[in-house]
Amino acid sequence: MNLPEKWLWYRDLLWALLNKELTVRYKGSVLGFVWSVLNPLAQAMVFYVVFGVYMRFSVPHYLVALLAALFPWQWFVNCVNEGPHVFSTNPTLVKKVAFPRQAIPLVMILQHMVHFCIALPIYAAFMAADGLTPGLIWIGGVPLLLLLTLATLYGLCLFLGSLNIFLKDIGNLTTIVTQMAFFATPIMYTLGQVPENYYWCFKLNPVAPLSICWRSLLLDNAVNGEFLPYALLYALIFCLFGGLAFKKLHRRFAEVM
Repeated sequence: MNLPEKWLWYRDLLWALLNKELTVRYKGSVLGFVWSVLNPLAQAMVFYVVFGVYMRFSVPHYLVALLAALFPWQWFVNCVNEGPHVFSTNPTLVKKVAFPRQAIPLVMILQHMVHFCIALPIYAAFMAADGLTPGLIWIGGVPLLLLLTLATLYGLCLFLGSLNIFLKDIGNLTTIVTQMAFFATPIMYTLGQVPENYYWCFKLNPVAPLSICWRSLLLDNAVNGEFLPYALLYALIFCLFGGLAFKKLHRRFAEVM
């Protein structure tokens, strides 16, 4: 099989697996894809009432600002929490000798990316209701951040999924870390509410730069030049460590499972 044919085969495989996962996920569901946006919407309403109404955060367009961070966060946290189990819950595919195991986490991430893309028009509707409009920068900015988020998640899920085959505590540990990361990342609060001398904390937080870049794009129609390089750096680091972990451990997946 030459290279073009191989790429076409991988593309068709990913499409078939993604279509199967989405079909199975929503089979028998009345609301279907609506469920993918209800959770972040419900969270946003709770945070809006608590911080926007009761505590009166002085943040313009606070509900829209919440959604600009919560929709990307939902994609991120769903994938990361599923990441440790991505191989262990697919033993049939893992044990197939000719099957490219590295496609399993990619399909899971793409599935949640579809949900995120569905949420974007809903977010735009909330913007319009608040007197805001998406900028032309979305045309290039959204694909850029989609690719960056995809790369970050792929590296993370390869790493976590590979380790969890041998260390079953990884899944529980990941859930705790993501809960801590939520509060350590500007999601229910904005970067503007944090003194600049603490910005270095967000640069050391592997999750924060990507979240900050998404909010800058979706809310302010701007590319955050200060945090984008950090988001790119963390994506490269996660891809490197994820690829190395998978390469070293994947041959032993079937025998351990």
